[in-house]
Amino acid sequence: MMKSTLRSIGIGVFLAGSIMAINHQLDQKNTSKIITTLKSTDGDQKGTVVIKKSELAALKKDAADAKAQLAKIQTDYNSLKADQTSKKDTVKSYTLVIKRGMGTAEVSKALKDGGIVKNDAEFERYIINKNQVKNIQIGDYQLTSNMTNDEILKIITKAK
Repeated sequence: MMKSTLRSIGIGVFLAGSIMAINHQLDQKNTSKIITTLKSTDGDQKGTVVIKKSELAALKKDAADAKAQLAKIQTDYNSLKADQTSKKDTVKSYTLVIKRGMGTAEVSKALKDGGIVKNDAEFERYIINKNQVKNIQIGDYQLTSNMTNDEILKIITKAK
């Protein structure tokens, strides 16, 4: 009985070794490897990297996809920047008509609707913080979109 057990174990070990050797041979044929040596900027050798060709191909594809995405983003950014530049270059002119009884909210809203200020609530707070609420004058005022809040306030309050 001992003899047959030892014989079975020997055959099992032989078969396992044979299977591992065949698998190793097939693995080497199907996946070629590229060995790259990394060097630092001062020329010292840093180490060696082993990359399978299939992994290298996948990395190259990912890099190409990333370059394409970056090119698209740069194109979109440049066109957006050009649009914003052209919008900034366009100066809007607006005639603000202030009537009796108009408050700071109505004046600020009219300026926003005319494209002179971007945020009517911010301009209203600006008038209040400068204590110019009571100094707003009735009349027609020619304003442009490139004026600062201070310039607009001086014109509509006729402040010097």
